[in-house]
Amino acid sequence: MKSQFSKIAKIRKQKRDAIERELMKSQNKERMLNHKITTLYEEIAAVQMPKEGLVSALLIVGEQKSILNREKKRCEQELFVVQRTTKQLQGEYQKAHVEYEKIKYLEEQELQAMMDKIKREEQLYLDEISTMLFAGQLSQKR
Repeated sequence: MKSQFSKIAKIRKQKRDAIERELMKSQNKERMLNHKITTLYEEIAAVQMPKEGLVSALLIVGEQKSILNREKKRCEQELFVVQRTTKQLQGEYQKAHVEYEKIKYLEEQELQAMMDKIKREEQLYLDEISTMLFAGQLSQKR
């Protein structure tokens, strides 16, 4: 059975599901960036400055460490943006979920009212049939 709220509920559910998918993507990106930042910290810690050797080797290692630090800083900035997006999507998801639940509740109430009406009509119909059968039995006895 469909109620007047069925189409609205379907649209609200689709909207909620779309936001949920975006939220999952954002959370996955956040986890990936956290992992990448952890890996970069480990790589930076693993870089050892040479104790002796050519100055060019020292410069190369220094530049390598500088590149890793810039990459780490870029990832941290990107993580900040993704975390803000995730928080925003969580708020949107909560609102969309509440709106969907409201419409779903109204739909269920209307469907229940329809079912109750059908049951009352069916009961009236059965009562009418019973009355007709009873009246038929009375006329046969006379």
